[in-house]
Amino acid sequence: MLRWVQHFRWRSLRSGLKSKLAKPPSEGDRRIEDNHLPNTLSGSCPCHVRLAKEADSPAIVQFVQAILLHHEPLVRSLHVCRSSASESGLADYIRVLLPDSFTLLAVNPVQPERIVGVAIGRRSCHWDGKRLIERADRTRCDQLRKLLYIWSIVEAEPNLHQHFCTRCLFEIAFLATAIDAQRRGIGLHLTQRSVAVARDLGFHFVRMNCTCEYSSRVATKAGLECHWTVPYHHLVDSTEQPVALPDPPHTHIKVHAMALFPDAVH
Repeated sequence: MLRWVQHFRWRSLRSGLKSKLAKPPSEGDRRIEDNHLPNTLSGSCPCHVRLAKEADSPAIVQFVQAILLHHEPLVRSLHVCRSSASESGLADYIRVLLPDSFTLLAVNPVQPERIVGVAIGRRSCHWDGKRLIERADRTRCDQLRKLLYIWSIVEAEPNLHQHFCTRCLFEIAFLATAIDAQRRGIGLHLTQRSVAVARDLGFHFVRMNCTCEYSSRVATKAGLECHWTVPYHHLVDSTEQPVALPDPPHTHIKVHAMALFPDAVH
């Protein structure tokens, strides 16, 4: 399996470096338009946003896991939900992140309080990609192992820590909105609030790994620029077959980032 991920990582690196810097799309690379993505995100949020408490952890894990398993294009493409062990492993990974995270909740103020959106922010260090590989190597479920390998590539290969000359960045690791609460600006508001939290905590840079077109659009609207991208069909296994092919318009992985104090960047 290590041989597989080495080939996988090398191929994606070769592809990704070609498009690391933003450039105008050619006619052949023009993005597929999605008529189901109307430009209706607003700057205001209809829900109450607050910092998560320790007591919220079980509800957060359940909420994020459900959204990822059944609605996140990459996770669905890998069929992670077909294995109860993969579902459990994904929940464990989310659970591990929470104690050291800066998590924001969008809640419906009507009693009883209901979570309609979650943004899990965390400290991103240059060794996180390696840790994801190690976690993948310990995973027995093939679907979850592939997902963790892809996440490790996305975490490491943009090399943002070296690009920004910093030891750590703030990362919006997971952004999830309830299906019946989408297109109301909740995801955008949570992203903007997460950026504000990062600035208040003293981080100089923030990143957001976008494995679908929806989150990439939100990141762009929040002011994060695309620094690295790779088409899914370039992420191949040892037989040269794509590991995952989410349905259009989710054809690329994009890593967005921004400087929080641009005047201090030289």
